[in-house]
Amino acid sequence: MTFSNVVYSNLSIDHIFDLIANNSNKSLNFVEIHSETFFTEEIRTTGSVAFSDNGAMSKYITTPNKFEMHIVGNTLSLINGEDVKSISLANYPVLSSSINAIRWILSGEKSKILENYFINYTIKNNNWIIDLIPKNEEVLLKISSISVTGNGKNIATITLIKSGKVVVKTIFSNL
Repeated sequence: MTFSNVVYSNLSIDHIFDLIANNSNKSLNFVEIHSETFFTEEIRTTGSVAFSDNGAMSKYITTPNKFEMHIVGNTLSLINGEDVKSISLANYPVLSSSINAIRWILSGEKSKILENYFINYTIKNNNWIIDLIPKNEEVLLKISSISVTGNGKNIATITLIKSGKVVVKTIFSNL
């Protein structure tokens, strides 16, 4: 979705957060690319993702192997066929931090992001970039930054840069 004939180039980051939080289209297709590492070649997954207003997230992987991931509250569940595994995000602060950053952006909770991340924000025409740098030293040792790009109210990509320069880039498109 786009805002036809409307120019948003003067929007503040607060307005961008509000636009994203109020976006009714929170079910998207995605292509996720994990960069090549010393041990693996590039890994590419595809599927769809859904975000709800209460912060729940669901990810449905269709390739290379089908499985589901659901995050409700502080619990992450992985479903692979009949096998279900659940973990508490409280036990995994680095994973929790990156998941919560996405949740907080989608729900427009800038204050929670500011508690945990430094924010760099740029906008040119209708395109914006929000870069998040973890404040927590433990998280920063594992995640260098999270970059979210978009246009108007729509998120286009989320790029997670891990230590060792491993990059996980998720590209979104409408269903």
